[in-house]
Amino acid sequence: MNTQPRRKWHLQRWLLLLAASLLAYAGWTQYAFRSAIKEARALGWEVRYSEPSERILKNWKTAFEKETWLYEVSYVTIPLDTPFEQDIDLIHRLNPTSLEINDAPTLPDLSEIKGLSRLFSLRIANGINLTNVDELKKFTRLEILTLRRCTELTNLDALKELTALKLVVLTDCKGLTNVDGLENLTALQLVEMSDCTGLTNVDGLKKLTKTKWLNLSGCKGLTNVDALKNLTALKRITLYRCTGLTKESIAELKAALPNTTIRTD
Repeated sequence: MNTQPRRKWHLQRWLLLLAASLLAYAGWTQYAFRSAIKEARALGWEVRYSEPSERILKNWKTAFEKETWLYEVSYVTIPLDTPFEQDIDLIHRLNPTSLEINDAPTLPDLSEIKGLSRLFSLRIANGINLTNVDELKKFTRLEILTLRRCTELTNLDALKELTALKLVVLTDCKGLTNVDGLENLTALQLVEMSDCTGLTNVDGLKKLTKTKWLNLSGCKGLTNVDALKNLTALKRITLYRCTGLTKESIAELKAALPNTTIRTD
């Protein structure tokens, strides 16, 4: 008895079932995705995303990859004066790679965004009650971190293992007294800590030999910048309104880094 035709039929049947399952799965995920996009935009959120068809046109094999249908949102921004706390589930449904929250006055920690493992960029502004960022320890893919006006934040210890970070912006974080949490982040290219008036030393930057841009403007409590003298990769240091620094200390820094543009008042 010839079993070859039967085997061929079984194979064809399974292929048809697989194709039907993929189409059904794609349809369901697309519906869920579109629904989440619609909800977010109704709330005034900005959402950017890529169509699965764009990936498939580049490489048809991606049609058989789960990620093609699940992970499409690249950017979500929540504007000023837009409450988001009751819509945390929506953020998780969108599961973006970049998240920007422009008004977070009621956020005490980052537990609400737990599980957004795809994030490579996180920006939070107006986190005036944000005191704990320990959840950041789990965001190992993070390359960009911006925290603006998080005035109650007192340390950056949660950043110690985020070795993929390339850009850190911490502006008007008045509670910070040091930057020790940045000590081992040798991939950092840019560090901005303007108007961190409680900052008293920058010893945590002394190992950042690849950093090219550093902004410490408005750090009035800073009295010593000796830790920067060996950072020869620096192209620019901005020290406007650093009233605690003497002319002598700035002159010594300029002598140590002759190829670095150092801007002061």
